[in-house]
Amino acid sequence: MNTVLYVEDDDNNAFMLTHRLRRRGVRVQHVEDGERALVAAAWDPPAAVLLDLNLPGMDGLAVLRRLRTDAATRTLPVIVVSASVREQDRARALEAGADVFVAKPIDFQRLLDVLSRWVDVRPSPGEPA
Repeated sequence: MNTVLYVEDDDNNAFMLTHRLRRRGVRVQHVEDGERALVAAAWDPPAAVLLDLNLPGMDGLAVLRRLRTDAATRTLPVIVVSASVREQDRARALEAGADVFVAKPIDFQRLLDVLSRWVDVRPSPGEPA
């Protein structure tokens, strides 16, 4: 399985990162809110979840807690990707069950390194890191 569930409400961020990941051979399923994320993760579990913290309705921490309490999604790798870079935000995300916290703006090479633990990422000559 090589699908990443990307939970992001900002269309520009979603378009940019989805495009770059697809160029690396990663299938991306994008959803814009927490409720859809929970349904998508349970229905067709991805290899990993990229989760923004600032989402409309249910925030990313609530989504993460729900993923961790559901037997079907409890073990999914979750990478929090957020512009909330205060140490307390990072600590809350990790306490809620995030496997990794990646700050925005995203260091794409670092994200690829993290994702490669769970997803096959192919090299892409000419892709800026």
